[in-house]
Amino acid sequence: MEPPVRYRMVGAIVLIFLAVLFLPWLFDGAGYEAMQDLEQPIPDRPTFVEPHTPPAPAPEPRRDRVDEGADAAASVAQAPEVSPPDPVPEATGRAATAAGAAPGVGWSVQVGSFGRETNARDEARRLREAGFTAFVERGSANGRDVWRVKVGPRAERDQALRLRDDLQRRMDVTGIVVAHP
Repeated sequence: MEPPVRYRMVGAIVLIFLAVLFLPWLFDGAGYEAMQDLEQPIPDRPTFVEPHTPPAPAPEPRRDRVDEGADAAASVAQAPEVSPPDPVPEATGRAATAAGAAPGVGWSVQVGSFGRETNARDEARRLREAGFTAFVERGSANGRDVWRVKVGPRAERDQALRLRDDLQRRMDVTGIVVAHP
């Protein structure tokens, strides 16, 4: 290639490179106004307001129904002794919601859910013989009656977690901590 043609080619490449760099910046449409925003100070940190959630109302305690008839005496004899829940410490306002418990609400450990009431009562009896406060609660799941075996209740969730760990260690029973009642 001849030197004048080579110089022209290099010059054209340099001009194309400069055009690719500077033309978008020149014609971006913002102009001088876009540079004015650079000098504005950073706004102050926003303040957030904590929402106030009222404590949930305490539901009525559930009691197992006793069937009428010849099995009534046997059902009453098998009914577990339920101790009253541990008292919830008095707390007001924010401390009550931070503790996670409203007055009259506690925590228990559910150790089983049975399709037959006799199986649930046998498990509760076994736990009571080991020194735990166990009881049976009737419920429904998928349209079927179930009997849940629970241990407790405790006023604080941390106490229920320790109870769950104690059940695992002493009785080799796994459980989940649930709200009570």
